[in-house]
Amino acid sequence: MKNLFVKDIKPGALVSDFFVLRKKELKEYDGQKFLKLELGDGSGRIDAVLWEKGEKFFKTAEVGEVVKVKGVALTYKNSLQLKLENLEKITRGKIDPSDFLPKVEEDLDLLVEKFKGFAKSIKDLYLKNLLELFINDSNFMEKLKLAPGGKLWHHSFLGGLLKHTLKVAELCEKAACMYPLVQRDLLLAGALLHDIGKITQFKAKGFIDYTDEGRLVGHVVSGYDILSQKIEKVKDFPQKLSLQLKHLILSHQGELELASPVVPQTIEAIILHYADQMDAQADAFARIIEKHKALGEKWSNWVPLIKRFIYAGEEGLKEPVPLKQEEEE
Repeated sequence: MKNLFVKDIKPGALVSDFFVLRKKELKEYDGQKFLKLELGDGSGRIDAVLWEKGEKFFKTAEVGEVVKVKGVALTYKNSLQLKLENLEKITRGKIDPSDFLPKVEEDLDLLVEKFKGFAKSIKDLYLKNLLELFINDSNFMEKLKLAPGGKLWHHSFLGGLLKHTLKVAELCEKAACMYPLVQRDLLLAGALLHDIGKITQFKAKGFIDYTDEGRLVGHVVSGYDILSQKIEKVKDFPQKLSLQLKHLILSHQGELELASPVVPQTIEAIILHYADQMDAQADAFARIIEKHKALGEKWSNWVPLIKRFIYAGEEGLKEPVPLKQEEEE
């Protein structure tokens, strides 16, 4: 049974516990080979080094497998790191996999019921029948219930996709009340289905990573395929409505540079795109803010993906790690 989680490790702590092996690299320093690792669990990730017998331990376990490590937590270059003296592979039967994957805080069954409630509120007969096909597909619903919404940036936990979907649906519901031209049922159906391709994009083997389909095809195209197959099962589904709904799936990323086959060209599509972006970015910002507040830091470190620092609040005492001028710009 796992007792110590990454989020609870402090400098000087003696560590003897289970973690997922996320990365491993055999390196050399001053003629000595050592093992550089990244370990993780459901609460976070931590770097580790093993100096003695690096070559031997390199073959002990593969990335994605659970290992038991023994060592001490130290601060190295302003970051927490484990200095290990031992590492051993652990079989799945001896551990609880749920310890190593972050998961949604809310009750998943309640989130599923909320998804069904949105679907039942749709009055258009064709869209209602389409969504009923999804809801009655137990395999689809089980995948939707557990899938993450992303690998690292936003909603990167089990149940993250469902939570994200519901937030987007809530935003779209409000927008439909604000703009008279919006086809409410179309927009809401698009919100519920916009990311369904992610049920095939990610895998959770010790940690969240992309599947082959996720890398080679992508969730937008996979979602389009899933939607197209379901539409074919709805008798006399209108061609115009089919095109409009498919457009919502294909354009929700917003820009061609962001793997969107087309850009939003309807009022429903542009609202869906911004609702999707709003929830994704807000979730990512919230995660970073909470992390740095817990560390007593007013500002985050430089976030390369969005090219900025993030303000965590006045409660912190520390300043962000300084960067070269050109990196800040």
